[in-house]
Amino acid sequence: MKLKKASLTVEASFVLPIFLLAMLLLAYLGQMIKCQDEMQWALTRIAREAAAEYGATKNSAYKSRAYYLARLNQYRKGAGISVSLSESELLKKNDEIILAAGYRMELPFKLLPVSHFTFFQRVHTRAFTGVESREPAGGGEDETVYVTKTGRVYHRELTCTYLKLSISQILYADISGLRNEGGGRYQPCERCCKGKKFGGQSVIWITNFGDRYHSSRSCSGIKRSILTIKLSEVGNRTLCSKCGKKRR
Repeated sequence: MKLKKASLTVEASFVLPIFLLAMLLLAYLGQMIKCQDEMQWALTRIAREAAAEYGATKNSAYKSRAYYLARLNQYRKGAGISVSLSESELLKKNDEIILAAGYRMELPFKLLPVSHFTFFQRVHTRAFTGVESREPAGGGEDETVYVTKTGRVYHRELTCTYLKLSISQILYADISGLRNEGGGRYQPCERCCKGKKFGGQSVIWITNFGDRYHSSRSCSGIKRSILTIKLSEVGNRTLCSKCGKKRR
């Protein structure tokens, strides 16, 4: 009987440390997954905020990595992880914002040959998007202007901000606190949000000058085509209050 008890004690002395190590590894794996989720959320939010703000202000600060690092530290306060954005590309081509974050997490013990894990996460967006095509139309000798298929105004400048959409990806929980460029609230899109229910972590899309939020990035309510026509063909459209003033 004593030999049997001694045998169980010896087996337990081998099994228990392995069991505890396995539990510790599982707990740390869960922590790493949580860290990755938080990092992806922070990068996405920072990118969409910079896309909207740069589209409205053209401030050169949004081309600096220091801005994005500061915002990242703000959203991940107390995370205790050093992040590098050295491989990011900020508004260099086609108004694209590519945030590439590299960081590593140290293991809490040195029992394994690997002392840390390295992670690399990436978010890609654009400061100005939403233009599907620019279709030439019309003829004549008078001034060339620009219109959208459903718009009620015409524009003298192709670079008018009312022609360029800044599309941002956000969480549904944040929509109540956001306003468009005119100061208005966002309402659900009648096309893609009809009959849908959203949770706080649901991803939705908004535009800087729009008054609707969308459940799909490809919603036809977001896309916009620009037509080039002659001034004599504008019909009942009125002059844009923004780019029209610049030409007066």
